[in-house]
Amino acid sequence: MIRIVNKRYHFLKIKNASDLSKLLFVSFENLQIEINQPTYKTFEISKKSGGKRIIHQPLDNTLRIQNELLSIFQNYYTKIKPNHVHGFVSYSKKDGKKSNILENAKPHVGKKHLLNIDLKNFFPSITAKKVKQLFESDFFKFNTNIATSLALLTTFEGKLTIGSPTSPVISNFICYPMDIILAEFCKKNNLTFTRYADDLSFSSYDYIKNDTLLDIINIITENGFDVNYKKLRFANSNAKQTVTGITVNQKPNVDRTFLKKIRAILYDINQNGLEMAAFKHYSISKKGENTLSFLNVLEGYILFVRQIRGVNDTYYQCFNNKLKEIRLKNLEIENKKI
Repeated sequence: MIRIVNKRYHFLKIKNASDLSKLLFVSFENLQIEINQPTYKTFEISKKSGGKRIIHQPLDNTLRIQNELLSIFQNYYTKIKPNHVHGFVSYSKKDGKKSNILENAKPHVGKKHLLNIDLKNFFPSITAKKVKQLFESDFFKFNTNIATSLALLTTFEGKLTIGSPTSPVISNFICYPMDIILAEFCKKNNLTFTRYADDLSFSSYDYIKNDTLLDIINIITENGFDVNYKKLRFANSNAKQTVTGITVNQKPNVDRTFLKKIRAILYDINQNGLEMAAFKHYSISKKGENTLSFLNVLEGYILFVRQIRGVNDTYYQCFNNKLKEIRLKNLEIENKKI
């Protein structure tokens, strides 16, 4: 912890590229290469809503440098984080406050009215120019050369990318002014507000008027973001209310359709085998691919149930035991092949 804090202190004192190279444990020559010719792998993944999402994943020294910067940025952001922001935040032992999707949902439990707003093209909408301006701002106060270098080290093709480890925390810094303005607006208008990445949630015991919605949208657009109107949702307490995938009508809970999805996947694996189930549920291009990755995704679903419903929950224990049996059976099959 001391090492990270010291690195943050020295990071803010950087005056030139030589200082930066020393802090990142990379030679001056290699730093210049990474600034001008970063290494990325580009590929596509399927979106839940359909279509494809483009991933730009940094490789080799580009990835190592971004991971070094990530620890510094995260430590800094944790010190200034607004209480209503819960996405991409490191756990702080000092204040003991956790930031995750459960904590993001809790403030909205039992509210009569809920408004969910999604920001459109969140990472790609944050340009390298905005990132450079961030590093020149009062947060960092770097000179133009250092701000430009850092912007080039953390963006690709002129924007933040989905796939870079530093994109989430940089987006939090970029959102900070908007977060503060929205928090002040909500306080004046008896609204509860939380943000998890590009998901903004507003709730109240009072009806949320259209004028209030328009004011919120104006704040968002004035801060350089666009609203994804296809995902804008109002829900009152008579309907299902969800925040980042968690139902919040009476208590934080997992949506029943999500539990049914996990049960269906486990049943399919038991009936038809792992490869067939992966082909059906994981959208792979052909049978036999990515079965291990499929199991990891399934495990993530089950861990989500544990996070929301608790380790002693019947659903979680049943799902987890079945997953253990599947992994053991899969390991036996792989060992026989050897």
